[in-house]
Amino acid sequence: MQANTETIRGEQVQSGQDHAPSSAERSLHEIIIALGFTSFLVWAGHTLMSPGTLPIKQVRIEGDFRNLSTQVLQDLIRNEVKGGFFNINVTAIRKALLREPWVSDVSVHRVWPDSLQVYVDEEVAVTRWNDDGLLNNRGRLFRPEKNTIPVDLPRLRGPAQSQAQMLEKYYYLDQQLSLLDMSLAELVLDDRRSWKFVTTAGLTVVIGKDDFDERTERFFRMVPSSLAEKINDAEQVDMRYPNGFAVRWEKRADDQQETGAL
Repeated sequence: MQANTETIRGEQVQSGQDHAPSSAERSLHEIIIALGFTSFLVWAGHTLMSPGTLPIKQVRIEGDFRNLSTQVLQDLIRNEVKGGFFNINVTAIRKALLREPWVSDVSVHRVWPDSLQVYVDEEVAVTRWNDDGLLNNRGRLFRPEKNTIPVDLPRLRGPAQSQAQMLEKYYYLDQQLSLLDMSLAELVLDDRRSWKFVTTAGLTVVIGKDDFDERTERFFRMVPSSLAEKINDAEQVDMRYPNGFAVRWEKRADDQQETGAL
């Protein structure tokens, strides 16, 4: 009886070993699963990146526009809307819009399942620059179509690369003139680095090459109070005198000058 029992047990043990998978079999099974999953990912990626998968059907453009045209923006975008939701090149769309001079910044977002949301920030011009450009509040120069340049903005005239310096002087002059109920029409820095500015009332103030801060401070301290209402009859005030100024009167036929001193 004992021998028979051992034999049966031995058979049972042998039978269990026949059905247990070997390590090689387990590795092969894992490889097959991995290959199948990889193939699925490749197929899914190819399908999702296909231009025909979820094509873009709508582009919404938002922004506060004064000088930009929504139609112009749509035309710029249209050439870049190629492909479907997953493979649309939003970077190319953004770059295309940034080539428009009046565009300051752009953000492009996908909206499931077939739309794009485009937010556009328009440049805010502070002054004109020479005859064909504009400056924003950071001194960035941009050149839009001439028919879109606001004619009521003050103008800065100066050499290349002097935008930041001139904008700083403009802000100072504009603030000081506003205290006198005056405003700036033009600020000029010529090739000899000589300064002058013109008010909207037509008064030209010559500062010269040297001592910009001292001479402009002297103008605001002396001239309005010295001339009072007569300042409206002045054509030009020359501040290049060491201790005073000279006035050329608009209505004097002999173009006579009058000087003031400290």
